[in-house]
Amino acid sequence: MGMRSDSREQAIDALRRRNADLELLYETVKDLNSTLSVDRVLQRLLDRTLEHLEAEIGSILLLGDDDQLRVMVAKGLPPEVVERTQMKIGEGISGHVALHGQPLIVEDVEAHPIFRRRNRERYYTSTLISAPLIRNGALLGVININNKTNREPFEPHDLRLLEAIAAHASVALGNARKYEDTLRLSQIDALTGLANHGYFYKTLDREIERSRRYERGLSLVMIDIDYFKQYNDRHGHRAGDQALVAVARIIGDRSRAHDIVARYGGEEFSVILPETTLDGAHAFGDKLRTAIEGISLDGGESLTISVGVASFGINITATSQLVDAADAELYRAKSLGRNRTCSPGSS
Repeated sequence: MGMRSDSREQAIDALRRRNADLELLYETVKDLNSTLSVDRVLQRLLDRTLEHLEAEIGSILLLGDDDQLRVMVAKGLPPEVVERTQMKIGEGISGHVALHGQPLIVEDVEAHPIFRRRNRERYYTSTLISAPLIRNGALLGVININNKTNREPFEPHDLRLLEAIAAHASVALGNARKYEDTLRLSQIDALTGLANHGYFYKTLDREIERSRRYERGLSLVMIDIDYFKQYNDRHGHRAGDQALVAVARIIGDRSRAHDIVARYGGEEFSVILPETTLDGAHAFGDKLRTAIEGISLDGGESLTISVGVASFGINITATSQLVDAADAELYRAKSLGRNRTCSPGSS
């Protein structure tokens, strides 16, 4: 009779634990699906998983285009470890899980033959659980959890819960990536690969607010290809498109990483220059003008550009004013004979 009672209690305990796991899983799925930001999905996934599994250390690695796994979000790991950690598929525990596409529980982290680090000071326990993030048969990455707060080893039911969380997280992560890719494409000019008109204005609004708040320099360069319609008529639209791409590439190559280069429309381009004075922006515009003047296009013909420059400041305090001021300088450059750079005070 006592044995039967013990079995019943064990079954009830198992059922309660399963119900608790299902409840936790439901809350996690709801939380992950409430955002379409990849970064937020990853952070919420890690936070929720550590909470549910009562663990202190965790990391999520994503697979890059170069087939390397890199840590994208982590908790409990030193920053230098997060920054330098990357591995090939098949390398280390994360690489092993990625290669085989199966969750893994490691009883003794330090002694395991596929674990590539021997750093006993970092781990309070000897077990680790890891699960792949897979969507539609494609590997997205790997989630690793170790260091239970009670210093007990992970058990098979912990691994099953992690596997279930990872499966649902992969769907949320895939949806977020798809959304961000779609959003990014909606902000890019299809021909040149530069930011488009809408993204230009949204970014300029943000940069003006930042410049106002922190009292930092901000300049705008407006560029127009001289006599582009005539070039297009002589050589055809395909050659015209190739010329636009060539000009866009030169502007992009000569801009800094934090500059925002956009195709404003037609044969017009714009460059938002954070942390840049009027003199610096004028010099940059003239550098572009000289570079484009030197390229040879269809039939050996060359193009020139006219450039207008303005800076955010005392008399220019809004987006529309900055664009109008740079546009006015561009019009002045054209009226003075084209192939020149104009800014307030320049001749």
